[in-house]
Amino acid sequence: MKKKQMLYAIGLSALLAAAGCSGGGNEAPSAGKAAPSQTPATSSSPAKETKPVKLTMMTNATGVTFDTIQAIITSFTKENPTITVDFSTQGKDYEQLMKAKMASNDLPDLFATHGWSVNRYSEYLRPLNDQPWFGSLTDTIKPTISDKKGNVFVLPLNIDQSGIVYNKKVLADLKLAVPKTWEELLAASKAIKNAGLTPIYVGGKDTTKLAGFFNKLAPILLVSDKAHNFGHSLKDGTFDWSNWTTVSQQLVLLKNEGYLNKDVVTADPLSAAEKLATGKAAFLFENNAVVAEAKKLNPDAQIGMMPVPAFYPGDEPILNGGEREAFGVSKQSKNTEAALLLLNYMAKSDNIAKVAAATGMPAGLKDVNYDLGGLTEDYKTYGSLRTIPVFDREFLPNGMWSTLKIIGPALLTGDMSPEESSRMMKDDYNKLRSQQ
Repeated sequence: MKKKQMLYAIGLSALLAAAGCSGGGNEAPSAGKAAPSQTPATSSSPAKETKPVKLTMMTNATGVTFDTIQAIITSFTKENPTITVDFSTQGKDYEQLMKAKMASNDLPDLFATHGWSVNRYSEYLRPLNDQPWFGSLTDTIKPTISDKKGNVFVLPLNIDQSGIVYNKKVLADLKLAVPKTWEELLAASKAIKNAGLTPIYVGGKDTTKLAGFFNKLAPILLVSDKAHNFGHSLKDGTFDWSNWTTVSQQLVLLKNEGYLNKDVVTADPLSAAEKLATGKAAFLFENNAVVAEAKKLNPDAQIGMMPVPAFYPGDEPILNGGEREAFGVSKQSKNTEAALLLLNYMAKSDNIAKVAAATGMPAGLKDVNYDLGGLTEDYKTYGSLRTIPVFDREFLPNGMWSTLKIIGPALLTGDMSPEESSRMMKDDYNKLRSQQ
């Protein structure tokens, strides 16, 4: 459901501090908080706003993530009484809306790039290399959000470094180890099913959840293993699409073995957090943002993050990575100074820490002290594993997210065979690649 709130400022205070301390660097850190290093402010840094300004800002984030960012914006407007912010989320409809806005040249002042700051949105965004926080970008995210010239177009509040979310108590009660291979995951799923629980839960009523499932699954079949690494051929147009059939077959296998929830195609995506929190489901092929939703429902839930298991013998588990909550400023914004002021306020270390903690994902800027709760130990254990970029963003042409959304439900209902899914993937790949 669309959420929209007008955020109005009340008092005038700390405006110069907000502009001068952006990036979380120069302000005195609060107790337990480390201030990140940052480059000095340049002549392009935002100046004080004295005239009334209304900013428009859009995101695809929902739930706890949206609420956390909204609270940060509320604090900003209290300190900047001449600026109001119309902040809204379109949820799963965001991508299509943004495509329409690009086509009509009617973009908001600030907007989330949902993983596509370079490949899709860079021509519409103002480069941000001159901003105070630029020197504090983490080494993990900087290559992902930089174009070939080294330009960065977004402030990354956090990093989408994740694997599979799971209920630790379910595995412990059944004396199951965290699966390191696909065969071990299947064996664990069988034991979980026999215990009367759902091994893998997918809220497939939102087809993006099934597309996201492929983004977790495809890398371990098509990229991570040296003998089955088709990364280059996926990028240069020579990929043999019969290899995709194996990817689709795994989804069908999970359904046929009863390892997915029976209502997988019609299940409300919001129910996934509840099933995880109450121990009715063991695994979610989702990023860590769902953990916060689950913990709201059951604060005592023992929830963790595990890597995506290796599919081929001899391969190692992986994590998926890329942009998460990242915002840029439209090139054509008539309110650039105010937009940069807001962006720099969001870059303060305390605000970056809030978003990291709320989403259960690492911060996008260095030297920010944050707490990932129950996931902290998991990141200590798995954070150094190979992190492969989100599959559709890295290896497929722009637009194939829609194809993944189509083939998932069709495979599960039997309307499409794995072989037919490969043909659709090939056709859409060739069509979209020729357009780009």
